[in-house]
Amino acid sequence: MGLVFRAALALAASMQLAQAQTCTPTSYSAGDIAAAVAASPNANSILKSSSCTWGGAGRSESAGNLCASNGNNFGVLQLNRSNLPPGVTPAAYEAEPLQQQVDTWAAQVGNSNTSSTGYQTLATAQSSGQPIGSTPVTSGMMAACFQFGPAICNNDVAALQSGQPCGGSNPININSVPRNQGSATTDGNGQTICSWGGNIQANINAAAATCKNGTGDCAPSNMTDFPTPPASSPSDIVVS
Repeated sequence: MGLVFRAALALAASMQLAQAQTCTPTSYSAGDIAAAVAASPNANSILKSSSCTWGGAGRSESAGNLCASNGNNFGVLQLNRSNLPPGVTPAAYEAEPLQQQVDTWAAQVGNSNTSSTGYQTLATAQSSGQPIGSTPVTSGMMAACFQFGPAICNNDVAALQSGQPCGGSNPININSVPRNQGSATTDGNGQTICSWGGNIQANINAAAATCKNGTGDCAPSNMTDFPTPPASSPSDIVVS
């Protein structure tokens, strides 16, 4: 095979790969995202039973955009770089269609963050209708806990239990403690599970009339978490 022919084949393969990984911005509704979670073979029972919660989370995290990225978190539900499957680049993940991207997200984190102390405490409080301190627990808070991961969630819940504000008396941004992220009480944007949970809850509430059983449409969010953090440091930490 001649060098020119081999070079042509290599160029064609490279162009096909680039084309395959091209991400077209989207604006999926909470209902679309909820339906994908409900239909995912990789979603556990907790995720499936709260699919509309994740529809709201997807609107808050990315405004329904498969291409959303801050350099460390990617996709409609902002999967952290460290949690991408082996061999899958951020560009390839962002270029996946909605159902495949949600399947990947569910497979990578779906069975992990629901077992943290903070998440379980929130779940118990929500099911009993009891607040933590003076703060009522919402589905949005639980979604924010799941998205931020055990470190921030556990610390925020501990702060509430001790009568402090959600992020503690002196909030610790995760970008300020790169060597000890376990002490963080906010994500890279200064959001706690309470503040970001409120944004997610607003999208859940907007979906309430139509987002039943993973179907329907919802109002867009006017606030997004993903664009602000610098590319060199993490924001939402999905798994500790």
